[in-house]
Amino acid sequence: MKGYNKFHRKFASVFVILFGISRYAVLPVWAEDAAAKDTAVIQKTEEGLHFNVPADWPIEKRGGIMAPIPIEEYLARKFKALEQQIQAMEQRGNSLDVRLRVVEEELKKQRLRLQLDEHDDRLP
Repeated sequence: MKGYNKFHRKFASVFVILFGISRYAVLPVWAEDAAAKDTAVIQKTEEGLHFNVPADWPIEKRGGIMAPIPIEEYLARKFKALEQQIQAMEQRGNSLDVRLRVVEEELKKQRLRLQLDEHDDRLP
């Protein structure tokens, strides 16, 4: 009976993983856009097993079971990549802000020079 429980647990976990991933294989046509095409579902084959997963979803062997990595790890990778992109945009925004301040200061100086030149021209 011990072997049965062990087999049952493994089968159940593999079934849950495969069932959870298979949800993404049946997206309606109207849901397709540029972002959906980036995460298009493909069929990956590892050790004779077929998995319908996004192209960037790794398949690994853990505990003797070949399966896609858990969704928590996959999403953690996605959020980490997103966080890096946000940080890069923030840095770029900060550098653009600094450049804008420099340009504004130069513009102020030029306006002041023009006002002084106009004032000097008015003096007899």
